[in-house]
Order: sequence, then structure tokens, then C-alpha cells
Amino acid sequence: MENVADKNTVDAEKKNNKAFILILLCWLVYTCSYLGKMGYSANIVQFESFYGVSHSQSGTVSTFFFFAYGVGQIINGIFCKKYNIKYFVLASLIVSAVCNLTVGLAPAFNVIKYCWLINGLSLSVLWPTLIRLLSETLSKSQMPKAVVVMGTTVAIGTFLVYGLSALFVQFLHFRVIFYLAGILLPIIALLWALSFNSLTKNKTQNEEQNEKIESKRLNKEILVSLAVFAFFAVVTNLTKDGLTTWVPSILKELYHTPDSLSILLTLFLPILAVFGTALAVNLYKKIKNFVTLCSLFFVAVAILIGAVVIFKSSGVALTLISFSVVSLLTSASNNLITSMLPLYWKDRVNSGMVAGVLNGFCYVGSTVSSYGLGAVADVWGWTAVFWLLFGISCVTFLIGFGYNFVISLKNRRKTEKRL
Repeated sequence: MENVADKNTVDAEKKNNKAFILILLCWLVYTCSYLGKMGYSANIVQFESFYGVSHSQSGTVSTFFFFAYGVGQIINGIFCKKYNIKYFVLASLIVSAVCNLTVGLAPAFNVIKYCWLINGLSLSVLWPTLIRLLSETLSKSQMPKAVVVMGTTVAIGTFLVYGLSALFVQFLHFRVIFYLAGILLPIIALLWALSFNSLTKNKTQNEEQNEKIESKRLNKEILVSLAVFAFFAVVTNLTKDGLTTWVPSILKELYHTPDSLSILLTLFLPILAVFGTALAVNLYKKIKNFVTLCSLFFVAVAILIGAVVIFKSSGVALTLISFSVVSLLTSASNNLITSMLPLYWKDRVNSGMVAGVLNGFCYVGSTVSSYGLGAVADVWGWTAVFWLLFGISCVTFLIGFGYNFVISLKNRRKTEKRL
């Protein structure tokens, strides 16, 4: 009996170890994909100087990427169940590596936007496919660990790209980040291919539960709610990715910071964004209403951006602190909309569909931010951009407030009819 018990314990430990290695492998793939994804955004100031292009022209490249990535998220979210996970992830990393090497060697600026479009399409495969793999392979007891580990990928990946870019700009050349991605991503792809089969032998997908979720219908109330959250998603990423893309330019033009320092100071944004998930989870324990929480985030963002406009002459420190907190709040809102909401709605509607659609709308906001904010800055300056973000945040808060008011009014009328 003891031998059997010992054997079961050893087998359980092996399964847990294998699961943890799989989680780490997925973490490594998605974190390192940021080298292939964010290199352009981190060096947008250098591209403008090197090729002699305007903010709107340089923003077009990010627009192409975010459009392809956003549409790809929706498509891959719908069809990823039909993919061969091993080879699709492998191909995604290889294609991204080729695109990065091409951008690093590109003699003309026009070539870059088309490479970055292809890059966005290829990398859009990763997130829904990796999440599908983890959900099919891990047990319920292992899922919390996966959520925590995978939740750090965006912040760490962004921090890595901006940190390395600052070093390369200062001591080498801004193009080195693209050469690094071109070399590292195929190595990660090879590691993925060699490890995949041994780590994914035992899948635990619950087909019956998936069929029940797929059969759920969207009623009018859910559709209206999704429309509200889709708008929230657009505004959230319009602000979040707009700051990530343009803060280096803002710091350089308003406060005359050196290129490498402006990129380095931008590292504050992803560092604070790490705590966005924890903030959203903890606040939801006290305020169990997603619309109310998002509305509070937006009014706080409006106040902070308003403070930047009023006190921007006070120096770079106040501006950077305000934008860092805005990054924290928008990251919390993003996590709430694309992760928490689909999970809590799993009994009402297909969680995968909700996550895919809302994540796609997030990248609509990202697309608008890259070109739109750059174009506004070219014509009216960065102060106009700040006022625009302030106004959009206020309008979004009012929409959330109005939605909650209408819902509470309907609920009150239903209660009165019952009485």
C-alpha cells in the first residue's frame, strides 16, 4: 500500500512539474513575442529622425500593426480550436522573426508598414492559441498558477523591449532590437517545437461543458451590455497604447529629454501596469459591478490627464507620475474587460467569444491611438492631445453612469410590477 501511495505521490509531482514547465514555456513564448511586437513603438522617435517622417506617417506603421493584430485576435479566437497548436505557434514566431529582420534592414520607410502588418497578423495567433492549450492541458487546481504567471507577460515583455531599446539607442543603434528579435524568436520557436509533445500528452478538455457554452444565445440585454463594454475597450486602449506609443515623443518635445532617457522613463508605465490586475480583482470584491468599476477608472483618468494639462510646466516628474497612474488604471480596466468579465459571464454567454470580441475592440482603440493622436499632435500639438483624451474619458464616464441609471430604473420597474 505504501508503495502504491508513494507511486501516486511521485506521479502527481511529475504531472505538476510538467504542468509548471508548460506554463513557463507559454510564458516564455508570449513574453519574448514582445521583442517582435513592440520594437517599433519603443523606437518610434528614432524612426522619425532616421527616415525624416512626421508623427502621422510614423503612426501609420503602428496603425497597420494594431489593425492586423486586432482583427487577427477575433479571427483566431473563433477558429483556434481547429489549429494544430504546435505548428501554428512555431510559424507565428518564425514569421515575426523574418518581419523584424526586414524592418531592421529596410532601406525605405514605406516597406516597414507592410512588414508590420504581416507581423501583426502572425503574432495575433499566439494569445488565443496559448490560452486554449493551457485550458485543455491543465487541471482546475493548476489554472490559478497559470493565470498569475501569464498575467505578467505584457508588463515584463514591454519592460524588456523598452529597457533594451534604451540601451541600444544609447550605446549601439536602435535597429539592434530588430536584429535581436530576428535571432531570438527562432530559438524560442525551436525550443517550443522540441518540448511541445512531451509536455502536452495528457489533455483534459471537457467537451460536454464546451458544447453547453457554445449553445448559449445572446439576448438583447447581453448585446447592449457588450456594446457598452466594446466602447469601454476602445477608449481604454486608445489611452493606454496611445501613451505607450507617444510618451517618448511627448517627453522629448515638451521637456527636451534625450532619446534614450525618454525611452527609459517610459519604463515606469509597464512597471505600474503590473499591479493593474491586482487592483481590478481587489476592487471587484468591494464593487461587484463591472460598469461602475470601469466608470470610476475613466473619471480618475480624466482627472489625472487634466492635471497634466494644468501643471505640465511644473516639470517632467509630475507628468510622468500622472501618466504612470493612468497606465495602471487603464491596464486594470483592460484586464477587467478582456479577462475578468468573460470569466464571470461564463454562465450567461460563451466566454471565448466575449474575450475575443472585446479584445478585438481593444485593438480598434490601439489603431486609432497610433495614427489619430500622432495626427492631432502634428497639427495642434500635444496639449490638444491631452484635452482630447480628457474629453473622451469624461464622455465614457457619462455613458457608464447613464447605462447604470437605465438598468437600475428598469430593475425598479420590474420590482414594482411584481409587487
